[in-house]
Amino acid sequence: MDYLSFNAGMIPDASVLLAQRHYRNRIRLHELPARFEQAQVTAKAIETLLAKRNAGGFAALRAGKFVAYLIGETTTQPWGRCGYISMHACGLAEDESPEIIQDLYALLGEQWNQMGCFNHYAYICAADTEIVEAWFNLGFGKERVDALLDLRTAEIPKVEDPTGIEIRRVVKGDGDFLASLSDTIWRHQTRAPRWHPITPEEIMKQPEGWAEIAETETDMAFLAFAGKEAIGSLAFYVEEEKDDDMTIPPHCRYMTAAATKESARGRGVGTTLTWHGLRQIHENGDEFCLTNWQSANLLAARFWPRFGFRPVAFRLARMINPAIAWAK
Repeated sequence: MDYLSFNAGMIPDASVLLAQRHYRNRIRLHELPARFEQAQVTAKAIETLLAKRNAGGFAALRAGKFVAYLIGETTTQPWGRCGYISMHACGLAEDESPEIIQDLYALLGEQWNQMGCFNHYAYICAADTEIVEAWFNLGFGKERVDALLDLRTAEIPKVEDPTGIEIRRVVKGDGDFLASLSDTIWRHQTRAPRWHPITPEEIMKQPEGWAEIAETETDMAFLAFAGKEAIGSLAFYVEEEKDDDMTIPPHCRYMTAAATKESARGRGVGTTLTWHGLRQIHENGDEFCLTNWQSANLLAARFWPRFGFRPVAFRLARMINPAIAWAK
């Protein structure tokens, strides 16, 4: 086995591996977009990644035959310097062991650590169970779940508003109502067992970002009211297909801004908002709904699968002890 730095000349071989992998994954997860079964589509995804200034990786060749690749990119986030591996940044021949991916990560991760990138992340298709296990054996843990709901086959019941609650669609001018709910999610994320901090500058941007939902005509968003007080929200925006996103099927909406004030929980607000919203986007002609949640956000992790959302990808994370920079 030879391990070489990945270069543009390897894209044709890598694109075939990726297309074949996606074909196998769609047997288990039909919700995934079919277009990535085509090598010309996967080649475009890999080209887009490799063109990024901070991207690079390695390939594995067995007796001269291309059998695996791993590409990562580095970035700086508020919590530190990070290395990311996207779903389309990893490929493995069907008859090869996931241990090869581990060897490629050892090469790539060493480069990241030398750059001071000690936060490592890998997005892996949920159908790639053996590859997920290989990452777990490297010390990675599941951090985020991306999930799809097939609206074409989902059974969406008609639900009545809870007693004393009014559900209605967001209209222009509702920005202040949405902004009043903008701290609901991040405050919950700071608590046990998620413990995810948020910076002051991010907090300042939240109200404006939520208020913008009311001004986007293509979005479909909903509010729950108890009297004149907004106590819950849910938004769906059109998710355009992308050359480098293997989770977005055609006619898809992304579900976000799912919030219920803590004082109003347990009254069926979130459930009613969800079923009402899913019915509306399905009647609008949408065929899929995509969302994600943090694995350690127990409320979300236990809530969304009840509606039929199926995990299609995981973000795995590993935090390297920065003392490795000097402890060698």
